[in-house]
Amino acid sequence: MKAFSPGLSDSIASVIADAPPCPRCDSSSHVAGGLCVGCLLQSGLDLDDECEPEALVSALAEINLPDQNWRLGNYEILEEIGRGGMGVIYRARQRHSRRIVAVKRVLSYHSDSRETLARFRREAQAAASLDHPNILPIYEVSESEDGLPFFSMKFAPGGNLQEVGRALRNDPRQCVALVAKVARAVQYAHAKGILHRDLKPGNILLDARGEPLVSDFGLAKWLDTTSELTRTLTIFGTPGYIAPEQASGPAAELKPAADVYSLGAILFDLLAGRPPFLGAHALSVIRQAAESPAPKLRTLSKIADRDLETICAHCLERDPKLRYPSAHDLAEDLERWLEGRSIIARRTLPPTRVWRWSKRNPILATIAALSLLASSVIITREVERRQLEHIVRTDQVAFRSVGILPLLDLDGIKADVESAQRLASALERDLTNLGPVKIVPISAVPQFGVAGVVSDVKGIGRKHSVRTLLTGTVRRVDGKRRISLRMVDAAHGDTLSKWIVEADSSDTTPEKVAHGTARAIDVILRKERLTARTTPEEDPGFRNVVAREFIAAGKELADRRSGQDLDRAIQCFQKAVAAEPTSSVAHAHLALAYLVRATFLFDPALLNKAEAAAHEAIRLGPNRSESHRALAMVLEKKGDFEQAQEEIYRAIEIEGLQERLASHLGAIALMMGRPDRALLWSQIASQWQSRPAAYEHLMGDCFMELGLDEQAEAAYRRVADLQPEMPESWMGLCRLRLLQGDGDAARKLWLENRARYESFEFARQMGAQVEFFTRHFDEARSLYEELARTAPDGGAHFFGALSYKSALGALLMLADEKDQGRSMLQIRLALLREQSETAPRDSQILYEMAAIESSLDNSDAALKHLHAAVGSGWLDYRSASIDPRFDKVRYQTRFREAMEMMRQNVTSLQHGVSSK
Repeated sequence: MKAFSPGLSDSIASVIADAPPCPRCDSSSHVAGGLCVGCLLQSGLDLDDECEPEALVSALAEINLPDQNWRLGNYEILEEIGRGGMGVIYRARQRHSRRIVAVKRVLSYHSDSRETLARFRREAQAAASLDHPNILPIYEVSESEDGLPFFSMKFAPGGNLQEVGRALRNDPRQCVALVAKVARAVQYAHAKGILHRDLKPGNILLDARGEPLVSDFGLAKWLDTTSELTRTLTIFGTPGYIAPEQASGPAAELKPAADVYSLGAILFDLLAGRPPFLGAHALSVIRQAAESPAPKLRTLSKIADRDLETICAHCLERDPKLRYPSAHDLAEDLERWLEGRSIIARRTLPPTRVWRWSKRNPILATIAALSLLASSVIITREVERRQLEHIVRTDQVAFRSVGILPLLDLDGIKADVESAQRLASALERDLTNLGPVKIVPISAVPQFGVAGVVSDVKGIGRKHSVRTLLTGTVRRVDGKRRISLRMVDAAHGDTLSKWIVEADSSDTTPEKVAHGTARAIDVILRKERLTARTTPEEDPGFRNVVAREFIAAGKELADRRSGQDLDRAIQCFQKAVAAEPTSSVAHAHLALAYLVRATFLFDPALLNKAEAAAHEAIRLGPNRSESHRALAMVLEKKGDFEQAQEEIYRAIEIEGLQERLASHLGAIALMMGRPDRALLWSQIASQWQSRPAAYEHLMGDCFMELGLDEQAEAAYRRVADLQPEMPESWMGLCRLRLLQGDGDAARKLWLENRARYESFEFARQMGAQVEFFTRHFDEARSLYEELARTAPDGGAHFFGALSYKSALGALLMLADEKDQGRSMLQIRLALLREQSETAPRDSQILYEMAAIESSLDNSDAALKHLHAAVGSGWLDYRSASIDPRFDKVRYQTRFREAMEMMRQNVTSLQHGVSSK
């Protein structure tokens, strides 16, 4: 056995080699009495000798299964969610706080196993001693009435990395970011003197926000102690993820490098779709890890680059001394990769590999060295001479190299390859007159021909061997063609310079751009060291410590999107402005916080405050993209969609196209009645998304507007899978069912999710609309009255341009409370007329006015506003077909004409989407 597996410890070899055969089935026996484990269980469970394996598994599955109302200590057991060789995990509810937790308990048949109980208590002790945001927290450690230990911990609804790894495989940045956070958590455990020893994808849980949580410290070991559990095959960890020394040496000698190896194996698995080593059984995998180097990551993964391959290889070295010294160093390198900086680790060079091979094969190495020495003396000088000539010849051109990326046509939302090629030809002609230059037109770039984030730029630069890149946009402004260009350092993604050029004729624009920028580009290319351009001035809010802290706190609160958190965010941004009144960033974020709160409450005063803060941000920082984005969102809320779009375009021309700017353009396009354009912008944003399925709900809304229900449902279900904590998924499905005419299914979805999303105003508004559109008027009235107490002016527009006051007024009219209903509707109508003066083509305002006029039995005015809404881009004919507010005009000819116009417009847009 030792000759077969020299990397295994003596104890493992003896367990396998000395086991006598079972007298019943002739298999190896490892328990007292001579029987193997299977035969012993069959005998103990009183099963027939001819019992099939499925029957044995079924019998075992019935052990330790709780009744529906089973309680464990202070916890009500809801369901079993996991089971292993040592314990079982339940989803449970704490009886007094009603908090949902996970409870882990030792399996009953381990009650006599001192080793298992010791290991279980060790897990609880180790995890409970750690307090880190990426380590699963332990809430309580206790014992059940039968004396078996259990402990409760945070419930992680996002599953584990083993379950979601497939969904993350095409997103290396997400994989690296997750492992970096796990490495920080592991480093924290090491600093507390604890080795995990069983890190694997299944032990990395995900909370509701997708944050990783390290769990299962069942094999944890204190670094400053030598005591350990009896070494058996069950406590080595998981083959494929444990370090070779973990299976071959005493646990007392294990160092943090063992966990570093496991972290590397997890990253390898996420990127390649499999662990580094595979085998028919555990011993085969352990032997491979001990005897063979890990495979190259890029042989199994098409998305991994050389730096990621180097990081994985550095973690998976067989010699612990050659790995990262600590999990902290691994995390640092992963974060450097995410930031586009050079990593510290370097791939193993051929001389190093040769040296390691020579230590293992000294005789062959000596012979080879003598042969190489003889030949190298002859050819060394000639090779060096030719290499020097080649370097001198190529470096001069490579030093002055520029890759020209396709320009993004903002009007057509597509790559303008022709203009980029013409720009490349004109630049090559002008720059050649100033010195040798290498111009590379690049057409094969990410989706839609857009390269924006640092990882895109770095990858393209390496692929095409260029030192700098030119990227930018093109669009029409006041009859002129405007090209904005950014010159980027291909190695780091830093912006070196930028230009905006306009020309009357599109035929000469690229040539005019080349002529106007050639000398400035030449100056940059001559520099030995590329440095980022000097910005006009760093925002004062970042230099002021107090303002900076309030800005950071406010952003975190605003991201939570609840009303209470938004109020707190506003207070933080107000304090940031007070601390640094000249900060455009603080004013911009204050404007956004006011705006989102105004959306919940539909408070005109808050909207005016948002507009004032946005204009102040523009005044203080006219060249900051945050200022233009804040003003764009205010203008969008006021219904000035074209000017809002213009502000986003200006932000893109300042800092380049980024994730949030693309998604905002999608939202504006949807409001303008162009779901086809909104879908394209959402797809562009999704290629840089910071979290999975960040824009799938917006895509679902676009597909739904286009009548592409299958695609809409698929998008909403992807949101449900990857962001279960957010209500957008079931809300989208709920509205889809309404539009499909399945009111019962829509109402069922609302009632199933009502309690879980009670704190989301939009979720309650969705429920009110479901009750209204399914004509459960009493329930709808109760919900809208509750909502109206928080927004007396009527609330923000919702699906179907349904506000609280227009719905309540219609309900009162239907309940024969006509005086009160008419008064409420007339007040709302007056407010909408006031808003329409500043936004005369806002289709939502026009549509709601039509619905209110219909409820007031003003048919001519209702149909006039409805046709105006259709002319301004309103497409939602399916809402109009079931909206009770239109009951009084539903059968009139002009109403049917408006419905037909909307259907035709949707069909036309469908054809446009299918042709792309």
